[in-house]
Amino acid sequence: MSRPRRAIILTAILALATLDGSAQSAGPRTPDQFFGFPVGADGELARYPKVVEYLQHLASTTDRITVQELGKTTMGQPFVLATISSPANLARLDRLVAISRQLADPRSLSPEAAAKLAQEGRPFYLLYTTIHATEVGNMQAITEVAHRLATDTSVATREILDNIVVLLAPSQNPDGQVMVIDHWYKTKGTPFNRVYPDLYHKYVGHDNNRDWFMFTQKETRLMVEKVQNAYKPQLTHDMHQMGSTGARIFVPPFDDPYDPNIHPILAQAQAQIGHAMSAALVAGNKTGVEWLSRYDLWAPARQYMVYHGQPRILTEIASANLADPFVNPAGADKPLGPQESRSNFPLPYNHGDWRLRQIVDYGVTVALAGMAEMAKYRTTWLENFYRVNADWAGRKAAPYAFVVPAAQRDPFEAKELLDLLRFADVEIHRARRPFTAGGKEYSAGSWVVRTAQPSGAFAKTMLERQKYPDLRLFPGGPPKPPYDVTGHTLGMLMGVDVVQIDAPFEADLELVPAIAAGAPAFPKPRHAFVIGPESNAAFLAVAKLQKARAAVTRALQPFEADRAAFAAGSWIIPATSASARILEEVSRETGLVVMGVDRPLSVSVLRLKPETRIGLFKAANNMPAGWMKWLFEQYDFNHQYVSSLDFKGDLAAKYDVIVLPAGTSRENIVRGLDPAKNDKAEWEWAFGAGEEGWSKLREWVKGGGTLLAIGSAADTARELLDLPIEKALPETNRRARFLAQGGGGRAQQTVPATEVDRVMKEAFSSPARLAAALRDRVIEPTAVFYCPGSLLANEFDTTHPVAWGMPAAWPVFFESDQAYRIRPGFGIDTDVVSRYPARGPILESGWLLGEDLLRDQANVVSFRVGKGYVVTYGSQIDFRAQPRGTFKLLFNGVFNGPALTGGPAAARATS
Repeated sequence: MSRPRRAIILTAILALATLDGSAQSAGPRTPDQFFGFPVGADGELARYPKVVEYLQHLASTTDRITVQELGKTTMGQPFVLATISSPANLARLDRLVAISRQLADPRSLSPEAAAKLAQEGRPFYLLYTTIHATEVGNMQAITEVAHRLATDTSVATREILDNIVVLLAPSQNPDGQVMVIDHWYKTKGTPFNRVYPDLYHKYVGHDNNRDWFMFTQKETRLMVEKVQNAYKPQLTHDMHQMGSTGARIFVPPFDDPYDPNIHPILAQAQAQIGHAMSAALVAGNKTGVEWLSRYDLWAPARQYMVYHGQPRILTEIASANLADPFVNPAGADKPLGPQESRSNFPLPYNHGDWRLRQIVDYGVTVALAGMAEMAKYRTTWLENFYRVNADWAGRKAAPYAFVVPAAQRDPFEAKELLDLLRFADVEIHRARRPFTAGGKEYSAGSWVVRTAQPSGAFAKTMLERQKYPDLRLFPGGPPKPPYDVTGHTLGMLMGVDVVQIDAPFEADLELVPAIAAGAPAFPKPRHAFVIGPESNAAFLAVAKLQKARAAVTRALQPFEADRAAFAAGSWIIPATSASARILEEVSRETGLVVMGVDRPLSVSVLRLKPETRIGLFKAANNMPAGWMKWLFEQYDFNHQYVSSLDFKGDLAAKYDVIVLPAGTSRENIVRGLDPAKNDKAEWEWAFGAGEEGWSKLREWVKGGGTLLAIGSAADTARELLDLPIEKALPETNRRARFLAQGGGGRAQQTVPATEVDRVMKEAFSSPARLAAALRDRVIEPTAVFYCPGSLLANEFDTTHPVAWGMPAAWPVFFESDQAYRIRPGFGIDTDVVSRYPARGPILESGWLLGEDLLRDQANVVSFRVGKGYVVTYGSQIDFRAQPRGTFKLLFNGVFNGPALTGGPAAARATS
């Protein structure tokens, strides 16, 4: 290239750069200009990184917005928060935050002082979107909301900016948003499915909106620690999308039931904002608005904020086909959704299609309407925030407190429970001296959680037993399904003794800012370390010991050594410098009690297989597998996902144990994703193992493999190996939950006449079969038995290796699961590890119909199949990584299955 031509091109580039700089200095660009397409245009989507860039662009070109990075997401995206308000409010933001925090803890405030602060302060309106990454429209909408607030000079916008502070998180799941949109563009013009076929959060997929009390995921923790607890907002607006064929949008108020721990002021505030939103929608000729339906206010897993003085505003907008239009399958001339006007649905939507641009329009309308409503009554919002927190801080009603006794079966889980409460801004006290409460004496060092505190609502709803109301679709009819689970008592979930105290008491207590592990003195034995089987922390140690190739054994029966008694399942580790270093570290971090013995032991043991290899089967988009992946990583287990490709080789060469999470069926093992609709280069791992793979899995078990099957996968294992168990509960089609969550109507199915004849002949073959047919095929099954996520009593055979470390009785989590009857097993040895009680109450927390059908039925069952080992868990003992009190049932199965029986010499082995 000649020098003159090069100079001309350079001059042109500089000129363009100057023009671009002039355009930026002249003012902020619109979203359409910035993204290069009209926001909401068919087929186009702005990715999360570009949306963050746009917010930063607005921050650099206006004085109404600032943007900060709060941390990194699970997969390394920046998690950002934009703050939008008038320049004057942004200049005194620290003062406004301080006022909000003072009103959140009103114990040092008089009503007069609080009123002055309410006059001076500005309420915070927290808005976040796309926690569910396929709900793509709302993040597109907030770009227009941000631009409007950053640039508009109308009276309405000025009132919002002057009177409130908007906290905007453009996505609560940035990783998933990138995955979904990248897949959308990658599959454009191909025969492949446009919707991302797998979990759109690395671990938990759609369940990332069920993490607001266990705080397991990075994004949840960032939002709680860096936004909720830091700013103490007065309202949270959570923007979602729902199914395509019902109403066009849901706004509050919510359907029944309300958790009684939600302050009535908050319920009214939700209705106030919701009515303002519906009025703005209808006034803007946006039809299909619905309220008081399908979404309730019960489970804290979905709503941290309502237990911290603020309403949760949920908006659910109908979905399109991601960025493509949704057209009524019945015909474009047929209107979508219900067409009958009702008191909670005044104006039907009478068009046959629905587009991304409409989602954007509805989203912009509700966001600005909610902000405008808060801005009109800014002082009232702050005053009510003060009242809600003051009412809890001044509470004088039972329960007065919850006590976590110092002596616990598992000090590690007790610490985890207390850590969760502290993370949620709950105050925890510790007793300096013994005290008496509720007629019982507690030792010094016991923990006390008072309900009379600003975060008392969270403490109470998490620690008490839930009594879900018996709601029916009609009197005597099937249950009206909750939106999510009904029982979440934290002590029961985590295996921690927590005592509710219903009368005032006196105690010498100190407030603790953090929960120490309380590690005991560490021994220096001459022969071996011994750890009881009760603590989950032991498995943290086992994983580290296996990585270090240290010998690990477990006692097959109780024994005594050095005048101490040890239970069956106790861990015995040779006393080497390497094992001492590992165990002392784990003990210091978790409070794990490690004891020592100085002489050889005479006890039969199991020798753990070195570096036990765990395979976790994961069908595409299986959330229980994602949760278990996260769980295994927390414990540092030697594991990996089982790919469909693994079945082409020798399973025994890769895996000692294979875990089938809930949701694993014969269909997704054999068939998996459709190769015609998914790119082989990316998704072959999920294409299915075929009939040959199904048979290979059976032979792997019979040849010595260990198979663990949880929840619905228990029936998959039964089918695979012809296990001698049968279902004890009526089958449910989950129709009620499906309808409650906006899944649409029940599909009409035609049953062949030959099938009808077969069923009739079978039904009338005996009175028992007739009763079963009436129960399972005529009566709605949920009217006979229903348990939509509750804690149920179980009894354990603690001498069985799968139940080592469990108490004789403890609740298990049950969510639309199964119980089993044992049949004669020819050539298969069967042991019942846990069962439901034959007498006494079974429901511990939540909601249960048909309790008698569970009585004396089996839950956890183990089998010897050929040379292999199988454990089926009828209930989900790992549900969303929450029921930590039953993790041992899974972990014991993982390590005990491949273990070898050894004699006393195993206990004297050296590493």
